[in-house]
Amino acid sequence: MNLKERLNDSEFWNEAWEQVKSSSYHSKRRDDVSMLDYWNGLAERFARWTEKERTKRRVDKVLNFLKDSNVLENKGKVLDIGAGPGTFTIPVAPSFSQITALEPASAMVDKLQEIAAEEGIDNIDYLTEKWENLEEEELVNTFDLVFASLTPGVNDVATLEKMINYSKEWCFLCQFAGRRKSLAREQLWELIFEEEMPSSGVDIMYPLNYLYTSGYSPRFEVWVDEWKEESTVEEAMTNLSRYFKLYIEVDDEVKKIISNYVTENSEGEIFYEEFKVRLGMILWSVNERWEF
Repeated sequence: MNLKERLNDSEFWNEAWEQVKSSSYHSKRRDDVSMLDYWNGLAERFARWTEKERTKRRVDKVLNFLKDSNVLENKGKVLDIGAGPGTFTIPVAPSFSQITALEPASAMVDKLQEIAAEEGIDNIDYLTEKWENLEEEELVNTFDLVFASLTPGVNDVATLEKMINYSKEWCFLCQFAGRRKSLAREQLWELIFEEEMPSSGVDIMYPLNYLYTSGYSPRFEVWVDEWKEESTVEEAMTNLSRYFKLYIEVDDEVKKIISNYVTENSEGEIFYEEFKVRLGMILWSVNERWEF
């Protein structure tokens, strides 16, 4: 098979996706650390982020993208995969008759329920399964929109195809587009592991090209966002220690590296963590598929 044929073969993109995952920093995670514990520990922080200007910019970007395709005129049912504290569940709820929020982290669900109650939103159902483990045959071909934004749940062809199976009309996926820049994490990774931080293995080009070569007609948009996150020195040490605990035992030596880094890069008692990301979003109809 020549290069042109390979690039037009969906299996090529399936294999490429698996290959980049196998060499990513996610592949280096410790087996003895619970990811659910990690996400539960972030629930308060994520809930605060929903009020941040950068989060509101992203939400507006996504909602306008959906509005332009008349998706928000549906008034049907939505499945939000990896709903977290409701970053998108809450804003889209008024546009649909029912939202099913899938979120396995119990602390995230608690925050989502709390915010929904405050907003007077009562059309949300909850599923506390991991997306890759969900087996609900009665939900297949049920939802007018299957929605996933920056969730680790959609991470390969199987979990992408599951989105399609559960939808009867639209699917939406938002994911990182290329390497995301997190200066503190990258510099600390080099100090702790004495190597350059690998890529995340998460890039929207893999699902995008898989869908395209599978015959779907994805609508695609990409944009860049950057911001500084402010925290106290103590909060920064806690957040960075929690993150690196996914990859290494945070013993006294690692704690010292993190502590020295945060102290040296703080302004008084405030630490600023810099982020720069390129994000992409895909919208496609499961009913519009070109037969080659």
